[in-house]
Amino acid sequence: MRISPALRGLAVAALALSGAAALPPAPAAAAGTTTYVDCSRAAAGDGSAAAPFHSLAQASARTYGPGDTLALAAGTTCTGTLTPQGSGTAAAPVTLTSYGSGARPVIDGGGAPDAVAFTNQDHWTVTGLKITNPAASPARRTGLRVSVTDGRAHSGFDIGDLVVDRVAGQTNKNSPTTEDYVQSAGIVTGASGTGSVLQDVHVHDNAVSNTGGGGVKVRVGSMALRGAGVLVERNTITDVGGDGIIVSYGEAPLIQYNTAAGVGNGVYPFSGGNFAGIWVLGGHNPVMQYNAVHDITRMSVFDSESFDCDWGNTGTCTVQYNFSRDNVGGFFLDCDGCGTSGGATQIVRYNVSEGDCRIVHASGGKSALRMYNNVFYCPDKKFDVTLPPTSLVENNIWVGTADSTLPTGSGVSWLWNVFQGVPRPTANGIVGDPRFTAPGTGGDTLASADGYRLRADSPALGNGGVVQDNGGHDYWGNPVSATAKPHRGAYNGPGL
Repeated sequence: MRISPALRGLAVAALALSGAAALPPAPAAAAGTTTYVDCSRAAAGDGSAAAPFHSLAQASARTYGPGDTLALAAGTTCTGTLTPQGSGTAAAPVTLTSYGSGARPVIDGGGAPDAVAFTNQDHWTVTGLKITNPAASPARRTGLRVSVTDGRAHSGFDIGDLVVDRVAGQTNKNSPTTEDYVQSAGIVTGASGTGSVLQDVHVHDNAVSNTGGGGVKVRVGSMALRGAGVLVERNTITDVGGDGIIVSYGEAPLIQYNTAAGVGNGVYPFSGGNFAGIWVLGGHNPVMQYNAVHDITRMSVFDSESFDCDWGNTGTCTVQYNFSRDNVGGFFLDCDGCGTSGGATQIVRYNVSEGDCRIVHASGGKSALRMYNNVFYCPDKKFDVTLPPTSLVENNIWVGTADSTLPTGSGVSWLWNVFQGVPRPTANGIVGDPRFTAPGTGGDTLASADGYRLRADSPALGNGGVVQDNGGHDYWGNPVSATAKPHRGAYNGPGL
């Protein structure tokens, strides 16, 4: 991002219920036991099934251990902040979930800094809940936060099957609220301080909407100490007032099969600075694949694109097998020069971009670009494309307007592309209709890009350049040979 401050200073949530400090400490649960919470009960119980706790304060006072479960009654709403104590193990995590039949139990933070918070803990599974944290005005605020602040390594958070909606996080990334924005979203993990690192984080199958600051923000370490085992997948992010998904300081983090729609909008809309659909910062060999990002309509200062390889990434930053449609900031941003340059090679391959029309390189970085076998379909709007000084642009299909100009330079190689409507930047490449099966018909899913497969009479069949280390298959899973000439574009199957 054009403004990408280091993430630091995690807020540790206080109990939101008055009188919580006066409660006597609850005894630690026996290993492998279940503690029950029913916030519809009038009386404070002992946490048993027959006499459940009746508040988040009671549940937060207990220390949980390996194999334990903390279960909230279905169909109930608990108000305040849940800060359960203790840790599990890799073999026996602690589980926070629901019990009984009916609607998901709701944790309503009521405007507290966090609705659910874990600090310097290990091995928790959080699932089956609805979390909300509304307020009259945005501020540093989350639905669920995991913090590491003690200069040690912590691990093992599985966060899945949650509904997170209406969290009044900070929506303005500009100073003086920059750090408040960085620390705001529906789901946030963070590591701050020398030696602090978070490993083995799995954020999956969540529905996050109307959350100020963004949807999912995963920070697991620092430039000096990256966190391994980060997997963010199958989340649906809708109308969040900031970034859809960001992963920072991960060792080979994987972001896949997510959908981000209407990012920047919602109940708490973005109000200042920059944001993007899905992006990575300060990682080593990050991969963003099989994601769908569409309908980003709010233009920020510079960004608002689908995907961003930002500053500090090393090794490679890979964007592959994604579908992107109608995003006002375009398809891709190389922002290696927006902070401490990591010099990662940007690999952009087998993506389909419809109606985005913008690819941006921010000056000052050390990155190189390998962009091959993509489709860029923009028949009604002028392309806005800038590239790193060292770029290989190969086997892509460009459909654009006659007033578009694609960049050239001594270090920019255009090889084996197809150009329809848009002027060819060099003598290499085919000019003409690529003969897609149904272009311009993309929707909201990966499968909706089927119209960008090639007809049997396409001039792009079997005559592209051979690319080494090409990933082995196309957007649709068809094999791509390491020796035989591929098709041009994102499709390598038989002509249709």
